[in-house]
Amino acid sequence: MGTFGTGPFSSDGARNFLEELAARPLAQRAAELERLLVRVREQPDLLGREFFPDEVVAAAAIVAATLPFGQQFAEDLERLVANDLVPEPRLAAPARELTKIARAALLFVAGPDGAWHRGWTTETNAAAARDTIAELSQVLAAGAGLDDLDRIWNDAADYGVDGEVPEGTPPGVEHLASLLRVYNCAMSGGLDFALEVNEPFRVVRAIEAMRYFGLPEAADFLADVLTRSEKGEDPIRCRPTATSMPSWTTVRTR
Repeated sequence: MGTFGTGPFSSDGARNFLEELAARPLAQRAAELERLLVRVREQPDLLGREFFPDEVVAAAAIVAATLPFGQQFAEDLERLVANDLVPEPRLAAPARELTKIARAALLFVAGPDGAWHRGWTTETNAAAARDTIAELSQVLAAGAGLDDLDRIWNDAADYGVDGEVPEGTPPGVEHLASLLRVYNCAMSGGLDFALEVNEPFRVVRAIEAMRYFGLPEAADFLADVLTRSEKGEDPIRCRPTATSMPSWTTVRTR
């Protein structure tokens, strides 16, 4: 009798898939995963004939294991390999480019009405199987989202260095660019350096950006420093502290 566990790598079908993937050269494994995931998207009628739900769930979990929030799936793979249950199937590098297609394939086979949820013999197992998919879907969703956030952040940082933003840039990105320009200067050389290399209007833009991102205390602090500097008074000659400058975790979640 075959094994049908509720984890992403618990069934015979999933482990057979891992063995097949492990037999591929390391550099070809990501392409093999992509081939399966693309087939799920483009030929969904082949489900149950050319590919099976446990294989697709395992493939999605391998992708998730390479992502920042997928440590639990990486640990599952490590245990399987350490206990000689499967040969080493992991990828050579993070597979963020596969996160969106992996999540789409996962939702096809394991969405609310997906084939993955059929046939569990007890409610306990059915609930555990649902939990597996929920965790996996969250990791993949976060991984896909990080790509978009990284692009936004990098664009804003580049615009901040240039000092200008292209016409039509979203307001949030424009504010972030203004904030990063002054912030990076302050963190590298102190507030006095940031005031020296940035014209007052750029500092004002950074202050406005802080208010835009809901950081009024940091905005008030920088506004006070700018005012004293313009009056010829000695600004604070120190590197900003955690209480005087914004938390980037806060900015990135707004």
